[in-house]
Amino acid sequence: MPHTLRIHAVPVRLVLTALSLLLLNGCSSYPTSSATQSPQYVLSNDGAKAINDQTINTFLDRSPTGGIMSSASSPWGPNVEIVADERYLAASGRECRRLQIVSSQAATRRALVCKTPNGWVEQRVVTQSVEGRFQ
Repeated sequence: MPHTLRIHAVPVRLVLTALSLLLLNGCSSYPTSSATQSPQYVLSNDGAKAINDQTINTFLDRSPTGGIMSSASSPWGPNVEIVADERYLAASGRECRRLQIVSSQAATRRALVCKTPNGWVEQRVVTQSVEGRFQ
C-alpha cells in the first residue's frame, strides 16, 4: 500500500473504532427491566373502555386459557358467553387477553382486553394479518 493511502486509512480506522465503542457503550447502558416493576398504563383517548363489571374483571384475572363465563349483561351485549384466550404481554407492557364473545343472536366475535391498575379495559384491535387472523 502506498504511503499516502496509509495516512488516510489511519483517521478512518480511528473514527470507525470510536463509533463502535460508542455503540457498544450505548447498548451496555440500556436499562434493564425489573421483576418488581409493574406495567403502567394511562387510560387516554385511545378508545379503551373500562369494563365496570367486577364479575367479569375477576373472571379475566383468574380464568385459565379456555375459561368460559356466561354473562346476562356485558359490555358486548346481553346473554353472552365469554371465552378467554391465553394471556400475553403487549408491546405497551400491559397484560392483555383476546376473547371470543359468543351470543345466540350473532356469530362469534373477537374482543381484546388489557389489564390496568383500575381493572380491565376493552381495547380496539389495531391490526390483524391474514395469516395470523383469529380462528
